Amino acid sequence: KGRLGSRMLLYCNRSFFRVVLTHYGSVFYRGDNVLMAMVMAGAAAGLQHLVDVKSAFAPELPHHYAMHALGVIVGFAVVFRTNLGWGRYWEAVTQLHFMYSKWADAYSQIMAFACVSMKRASQQDTEEANARYNRINMCLTRLDHHFSLMSAIAADRLTHGDTQRMEILREVAPWSKQIALRREIRTEDLTGARTMPRFKATFTRAATGLRETANAVSNDWRDRLYIVKGSLSPDELEVLEKAVDRTTVIMAWILYELADISVDIAIAPPIQSRIYQELSNGMLGFQQALKIADIPFPFPYAQLLTLLLVSYACCIPIYIVCFTDSMILSPIMSFLLFQGIWGINETAKELENPFGPDVNDISLADFHIRFVGTCQEVSDAHQARLTPAARRSTRPIDVANSEH
Repeated sequence: KGRLGSRMLLYCNRSFFRVVLTHYGSVFYRGDNVLMAMVMAGAAAGLQHLVDVKSAFAPELPHHYAMHALGVIVGFAVVFRTNLGWGRYWEAVTQLHFMYSKWADAYSQIMAFACVSMKRASQQDTEEANARYNRINMCLTRLDHHFSLMSAIAADRLTHGDTQRMEILREVAPWSKQIALRREIRTEDLTGARTMPRFKATFTRAATGLRETANAVSNDWRDRLYIVKGSLSPDELEVLEKAVDRTTVIMAWILYELADISVDIAIAPPIQSRIYQELSNGMLGFQQALKIADIPFPFPYAQLLTLLLVSYACCIPIYIVCFTDSMILSPIMSFLLFQGIWGINETAKELENPFGPDVNDISLADFHIRFVGTCQEVSDAHQARLTPAARRSTRPIDVANSEH
């Protein structure tokens, strides 16, 4: 799951051989699935040998009704789970796009209102106008930092949801703790999900610096690195390390900055309220995505389907041998039938948990990079509309390319 794990796999569905032969991100070519399918094929070959030598232990299936009935139940349950898994996956993508689009809209409105106010202030040669200009400019600098930080913390929180934490517990925790109550993982963090990620501070243009530093960004479980505009102050770092809901804390900082600058913005208050509405809509999208990251697929259904699948898989070699009566076709059919039904269930498992570092998971680190780049491009576009006189006090953040 290295750095490639934070890059979502893309493909062309018209490239037949490339799609069929690619093992990276595949369920069919996964080692454990192939091994179990080979066991099914070997069992079918052994049973077929017993039939050929007319052994007393050769399987007989007078009627196939029982196997058909079990197959219908298992097939329906697997397809139903896959459908629910796809629903969770697509809902996650939808809410993620909704969240970032609303936050980008809010940022664009802030920049538009602020730049218009700065332009008007620059046309007034008074001490109060200059002070108002500087207050707006400094507030924009802080908002740049807080928007990028909020995006990074939101992406990190979704990546380390409760369902993903249980997958990591399978690797680091004893068997007795691999199924736990929610209060247990809240009080004891064996996975390191609550640790703060690392941040790479930058103030470069999206088309150059952000593109060059994007490859260094990762949302792997233990090696989390995100680009932010400006470095965290010691006070900010202390507050975030203690906070339970870090995204809401940063949102509160953004709302404070907006309230503090509202009197200096030369836009009517009812129009300014649109910013707060878009920020609220973005937080709604985040909470909807967090619902999927924290709430697992129902355990009773997963347990029942697993038991049915195991029972069905054990019957596959027997049924195939009685149906085909061929030493060549029996192992092949057993292999393919097992891979089909088991692989669909494994695909459903991946769809159910869309956030994480796996190759088929949604790449939150890439979403974060896009958002930071969009904010930088919006900022550059508005700054370009200011006259040289109106840009006289613009100060860059002097933390370029420093890593916190």
